[in-house]
Amino acid sequence: MCSIFGIGFYKDHKFKDEATLTGVISRLFREAEVSGRRACGLSIMREKSVHVLRRPLSGSNLIKTTEYLDFMNNSLKDMCGDNKLMSIIGHCRYPTQGSPENNLNNHPQVTGSIIGVHNGVINNDYELFESFNKVIDRIAEVDTEIIFQLINHFSKPKMSKTVDAIRKATPYLGGNYACAMQNTSHPYNLYLFRHSNPIKILQYPKIGLTLFATREHFIQDGFEDFVDMKNQGGPIDLINDSGVVFNLWNHTLCKFTFKNRQQSQELKHAG
Repeated sequence: MCSIFGIGFYKDHKFKDEATLTGVISRLFREAEVSGRRACGLSIMREKSVHVLRRPLSGSNLIKTTEYLDFMNNSLKDMCGDNKLMSIIGHCRYPTQGSPENNLNNHPQVTGSIIGVHNGVINNDYELFESFNKVIDRIAEVDTEIIFQLINHFSKPKMSKTVDAIRKATPYLGGNYACAMQNTSHPYNLYLFRHSNPIKILQYPKIGLTLFATREHFIQDGFEDFVDMKNQGGPIDLINDSGVVFNLWNHTLCKFTFKNRQQSQELKHAG
């Protein structure tokens, strides 16, 4: 089982300290690696740019490197300026398919405009890549890739909505998943969705942040030890086979539901 975590920054958030934020992310890596120490990575989405780092290292080893510190300094520089910081998604990997030494297998997965992290196992990825081989080219060996390849594929029609693309992709996916996702075409949005595996979400309205992780104590230990916000995070429940889109610019959220593979097959047979 892997771990995911991240932060959504609302447009007028009050979190201005780049050094403290680097400390928060470093602590989240250390907390989350309990579920995976073979690889890790993160994506930092800004209004006009995105920065991705992934390596076959544990979180606690990555955060000791000069590369990580340089990445954080460059990615967070002037984070409240013209190119505002919008969201960060992170991952600690326990590999079930695809060697971590091939960095393309590590998370975040980057496919077209879609950047995503996944906790879980997709058990029909080979079948799906074969079925969609005329429109999707496989890049790596990891099962996670098919999730974001499908979403990217279904996002391509002009004026299509990302939530609709998620809803079109999920009925094909066998297995279990909890995912966090960014879209470079919609940098103000942070997408979370799950089938079977958990996502814990806490909102901190006083400073304009939303944090999520596989386990709630990752958030509490990774954030509240750095910021004096003990017990002030309000939970957002995400039921099975559902998701939420945070519009970080407008300070709004929209929940949605979708059909998983079993539900889709049952519906087909019933028809």
